[in-house]
Amino acid sequence: MHKRKLTALLILIPALLHASPLPAASTTDSVYQQLDVLADIRHEIVSQYVEKPDEINMIEDAARAMVESLNDRFTVFLPPTELEGFERVVRGTFSGIGAEVDIHENRLRIVSPLEDSPAWKAGVMPGDIVLEVDGQSTEGMKLTDCIGKLTGEEGTRVTLLIRHETGVEETLTITRANIQVQTVRSFVSDGRLHPDYMIDKDKGIGYMRLTQFTASTTQAVRDALEDMKSQNVRGIIIDLRFNPGGLLDAAVAISDMFLPAGKTIVSIKGRVVPEKIFTATDDATLTDVPIVVIANESSASASEILTGALSDNQRALFVGTRTFGKGSVQQVRMLEGGHGAIKITNAYYYLPNGRNIHRREGKDVWGVDPSEGCYVRLTPEQRQAMVDAYNQYRKDRDSEKPSIITGQFATDTLKDPQLAAAIKAIAGKIDTGNWPQVGQSDSQGLAMLTQRELLQRQRDLLTDRLEEIDKQIKKLESAKSPPEAEAPVASEQDEAPIVPAPEDGE
Repeated sequence: MHKRKLTALLILIPALLHASPLPAASTTDSVYQQLDVLADIRHEIVSQYVEKPDEINMIEDAARAMVESLNDRFTVFLPPTELEGFERVVRGTFSGIGAEVDIHENRLRIVSPLEDSPAWKAGVMPGDIVLEVDGQSTEGMKLTDCIGKLTGEEGTRVTLLIRHETGVEETLTITRANIQVQTVRSFVSDGRLHPDYMIDKDKGIGYMRLTQFTASTTQAVRDALEDMKSQNVRGIIIDLRFNPGGLLDAAVAISDMFLPAGKTIVSIKGRVVPEKIFTATDDATLTDVPIVVIANESSASASEILTGALSDNQRALFVGTRTFGKGSVQQVRMLEGGHGAIKITNAYYYLPNGRNIHRREGKDVWGVDPSEGCYVRLTPEQRQAMVDAYNQYRKDRDSEKPSIITGQFATDTLKDPQLAAAIKAIAGKIDTGNWPQVGQSDSQGLAMLTQRELLQRQRDLLTDRLEEIDKQIKKLESAKSPPEAEAPVASEQDEAPIVPAPEDGE
């Protein structure tokens, strides 16, 4: 093998084949032949390109291209320059705006702002497209680069140009902060400012909102359930809306609190990862109290595991909309020689009924669907009104908080038809023993959702294109026309015959 090919292979093979079992001999030969193509291209560029290329950048871009060919936004190549920032995010030792983000249609998108985070308080909404960060366009920007621009020292500011799902564009300046979110919340507190998880003591309805799944969430849920049991709870509402997920262990442990022993919670399997099934133990806390789960299109990952475990096992009624569809398992594998790391998807989550949670390209089924007759959708305008109403409810410390959160209060004051539907459902179950219909059927709701998403995507693409055309027009209009020059007088030298330039290499 030529020396230049060997050099390229030494660089590429650890990044591409590290920790992978060797395939059959014929396949191995084919792989090495393809790597020869990369080595040849690299050699030609390094030796012949008109300007000296950045060889490190070439290798990193080649690695990214291989990863991006998978069309999986959760599988990412992390060169050494990006690895430190990624590790800070994983450890949680960072400050930022407090939002789960991804790349959608080549732009940065807000999956879900964390409740009470700087992003939430500034008015950032799930589904918002971030067009610019501090004046720099996010079009084509890598997710790791976007996260790097959103995170920073506590107290510093970042300015975002966002487009809401309503189509309205808004510039928001957000002050970064250390993100510390209370993961289990109630509506009201008792006289000692302790959370009170009962929203209707007369009927015995309890309520808890889970904002994330962290190491402390499991115990916080146990504490909330003990509070409800001490007040003779007869029905529970678990609110998972805008919850971006978190730890698998927490989702499994919390599901186990409500399911009889032996019931399947979730399973994990992949092409090279053997199937692992998580089942409920005999350590359940509440197996007979009726439950309503509220979730929406911003409920992801661990939220979907809990929703699916309770819904598929007929342990809970699911009110809301189809969940986000983040059901993949990632593993970070360090590359040899200090060449960075790859965060790679190696398995999917499956619901107890066998459904793949993850939203994959070209697939019509993902996530968890609401129970029949319980599809309750909010328009972007309704969702904005609901978030504004909740923020006002929490800010208004001087007003007397109601001792009972009724469906009418949820509708009129909180602007929250999903919570109103959940209250109606749990109250009906307590009163009659049967679940009432509180929304549309799945087929009607999901058809509307699919059509809306298609139109939204088309509108976003058209809007981006129109913005680019407007910028080009303004640039041309602002350019000064060059002054007209007098026509030069021809000379004998000017009239000399034109000789074609020699071909390259002559």
